Amino acid sequence: MGKVILIAKNILRRMFKKPANLLLHIVLPIIVSIGLFVAFNMGGGSTIAVSFADLSQTATSEWLKEQLSQVEGVNLYEADRDAIAQYVVNGVVQLGIVIPADFEDVLLSGADPKIEIVSINSNNTAGWLKRSVNYHIQNLAVVAKASGYDSAQYYHLMEQSQRGGIALKSAYVDDQAKAQKAALNTFGTYLIFLLISTFTIAFQIVDEKKRGTFSRIGMAPISKSSYTLANILVNLSIAMIQVGSVLLILKYVLGVEFYVSILIIYIILILFAICGISLGVMLASFSKDSTVAGVLLAAVLTPSCMIAGCLWPIEFMPAYMQKVAYMTPQRWVLDAISIIQRGGSFSSVFPNMLVVLCFTVLFFLISVYRFKNKAI
Repeated sequence: MGKVILIAKNILRRMFKKPANLLLHIVLPIIVSIGLFVAFNMGGGSTIAVSFADLSQTATSEWLKEQLSQVEGVNLYEADRDAIAQYVVNGVVQLGIVIPADFEDVLLSGADPKIEIVSINSNNTAGWLKRSVNYHIQNLAVVAKASGYDSAQYYHLMEQSQRGGIALKSAYVDDQAKAQKAALNTFGTYLIFLLISTFTIAFQIVDEKKRGTFSRIGMAPISKSSYTLANILVNLSIAMIQVGSVLLILKYVLGVEFYVSILIIYIILILFAICGISLGVMLASFSKDSTVAGVLLAAVLTPSCMIAGCLWPIEFMPAYMQKVAYMTPQRWVLDAISIIQRGGSFSSVFPNMLVVLCFTVLFFLISVYRFKNKAI
């Protein structure tokens, strides 16, 4: 083990002999990672543009429009019914709301009026706004019921509510579930960058092959496995510094909320970094030069991250693809973070971490077999 540490020190000394390498391997990855988290968190607080078509043109629909315009983060724009769908498709607005012509009549008949919401994505923002609309409609239904469904009495009660005689109040609380989902999506994107960072070991090993280091090892009291292990320790040390620095700066300098203990997320990410390093070593064992290594890394990185749900929520994928996602270590890591966010203990994610460890061992075993059975 002493020889491995000595080799690792020599690799670090050679790697950081030039100040530019310190910038490339430590400073730049930290800056890019922090920029990634900040960009995602800034994007999560943007306002929602909503088109509003009032086909009813009654006091009730006007009241509903006024209530929705007061919702924090919503910008309401009046539009024609026929133009709303086109606005949504073109990205001019995120959502469209259409109040039907019989809205007030249906309400005063004791039935539930239907509001049309136009959206491309019905899973996130559309669902949240629809719940807000339904909440206000329920308040209107209470007033209609209190009036005995008499239009004159209904208008009287509505007028009283506007003057303060009847208080219809809306209370909004911080939606942690939504914020946790945004944090999880950000971590998914960070896993891609972390993989890219750990994959540098593949190019280091390929470079050693090209320089004949592994061939000369046979004439020295050092095995190929020891030299490879030293490279692994070097890259793991760099990953630990990168991940630790990123999390500390985000948490205690920029105040970013992970909804996960910083120590737990650090352990999870470092375990994934070890898995990424082992994958890089395996790919290096199949590579003759840096060109082949680059092609293999691209062929593995992009598809695996897409399948695992790093680029978008896994719920957007077909059911069979969601099952295929568990063939990647990234999916198990994201599931572990999600479990912790929902209040699970660290012990509850042991199965996930064990699977990631199994991926790591598998990649290392393949690498050992390749290095032992192929001339380098």
